[in-house]
Amino acid sequence: MHDLLTVTLLLLAVCSLAAMAASYLRAPTLLGYLAVGALLGPFLLGWVGSGQTLNFLSELGVVLLLFMVGLEFSVSHFWATRKTVLKAGLLQMGMVGVPVASGLWLLGYEPRTVALLAIAAALSSTALVAKQLSEQGELTTRHGRASIAVLVCQDLAAIPLLALLAIWVRGGEPTALRVVGEVAWILLAFLIAAALSKYLLHRLLSWVVRHSNEETFILVSLAVVIGAASGAHAIGASAALGAFLAGMVLGESDFRHQMEDNIKPFRDVLSGLFFVTIGLQLDVSQILAAPLSITIWLAILVLLKSVLNHIALRFAGLSPLDSWRTGIILGHGGEFALLMLSMALQHGLLPAATGQPFLVSLVLSMAVAPLLARQHDRLASHLASRTNPPQEEERVIAAHAESLRNHVVICGAGKLGIIVSRALTVSEIPHLLIESDYQKVLAARAMGLSVFYGDASRVNTLRSAGVAYARLVVITFSATEPALRIGQWLHHAHPAVLTIAACANHQDADRLRKIPGLRVYIEHLAAGLTLAEQAMLLMGVEAEAADGRIAVMRKTLFVSDQNTQGDLSS
Repeated sequence: MHDLLTVTLLLLAVCSLAAMAASYLRAPTLLGYLAVGALLGPFLLGWVGSGQTLNFLSELGVVLLLFMVGLEFSVSHFWATRKTVLKAGLLQMGMVGVPVASGLWLLGYEPRTVALLAIAAALSSTALVAKQLSEQGELTTRHGRASIAVLVCQDLAAIPLLALLAIWVRGGEPTALRVVGEVAWILLAFLIAAALSKYLLHRLLSWVVRHSNEETFILVSLAVVIGAASGAHAIGASAALGAFLAGMVLGESDFRHQMEDNIKPFRDVLSGLFFVTIGLQLDVSQILAAPLSITIWLAILVLLKSVLNHIALRFAGLSPLDSWRTGIILGHGGEFALLMLSMALQHGLLPAATGQPFLVSLVLSMAVAPLLARQHDRLASHLASRTNPPQEEERVIAAHAESLRNHVVICGAGKLGIIVSRALTVSEIPHLLIESDYQKVLAARAMGLSVFYGDASRVNTLRSAGVAYARLVVITFSATEPALRIGQWLHHAHPAVLTIAACANHQDADRLRKIPGLRVYIEHLAAGLTLAEQAMLLMGVEAEAADGRIAVMRKTLFVSDQNTQGDLSS
């Protein structure tokens, strides 16, 4: 097919179906995109082939993807935890990469192939692990923090790895001195750009926010990303690396969350095209042509890598149980490994006969990763011989909750959680404010609030907060899954504890209302009631009458049985 519109329509239609299928199967969406590319590519149906336009759009997707990774990378948090991050990350990469490289070297592979495959084998998927741990409420656990620490180190390793790839693509020889020089030049350019942008870029974005509309901010945000990528390309570095570094700079600004919200739709669509182009290179016939190679690589990426991860993390100081948990969670390939291999295959840096079986195994390892992550606790319990002490954040929360009775537990220190906490503080009502986002914890503490770092969607965290003796639990999460997890557990374990949940829309409210006894607030309706009350007061309605009318309307927001919903919540 040479008609660009027809190809675009086909890709959008099939990608939409793949995304819906992946959501239904609770599988990573990127696996659906890879399957679409393999199905439509030259090795199966042959309907779509890699072209200049498709390649450009997919590269733009990589740029946006790494920019978002950079935004989520907190330099301040990294610096505070740098010893743990570097120790765990470097040990994991070395413990996996060195044995794989040694085995490939003994088998007679050339040095470039050895380096590419060994590095790719050591990497795991940041997007997949972060999403799965978040859904399971395990980001703040010891194994959750260890997993993120290793992944952060792998993200940092992107700088020399992308420099290495850039040298190979240009046809150069990557001597140690040349790689160091390339990285030093990139870091120098980054430091200069960071120093300038700290002042100029932040002021520009601040001016745009004050004087322009949302559309202008979106355009300026995209211009910043593309400008960073273009600048990196101009100095001979990777465009994706430039975007990653720009994200790191802006990740410390006040505009981080707004930029995330604005760029996320573009990233999701264009990064989807990137994974489709990888799928176009995926020769699934290799499963039949080289089943032994694929099986061996899959065993290395899942089984051997999990064991080596465990050994590395034991050296990093984790307990046997936590190291097994983390090792299993990280026992798969990653999207950056897909990026490296696809670039290597495109530029002839890796023989297809060697790269294709590894690529297929990489995708298969990512397909089984969510299942392993969901079962890691059961698997680790069989492999470890000792039990773990309580999580550190649970111990801290339990110490503060020990003397509390009839208190309030606030789940989430976002805008709503902070308002509730302030109101309770003024009213001298004892409460615990719990948040899993470290940046939000710091922001709440800067406001003078007593906030505890932990994931309130975890049962053990709620137990540590003394929820059995609490009077009320207030759920302020914008994400529905953690709220459902809390509400369902409270209903079964502590039905006498009153529970209120805020949600963004009617669909989320319908899901939450299925939990008996859970009172649901839809945010925009709650805000509307406040505005309505103020409007009535300003128009001369007596305060007592206004309160009564609002009270009648407010009851419709608290219904827990769909059969009794009023017109306002329908």
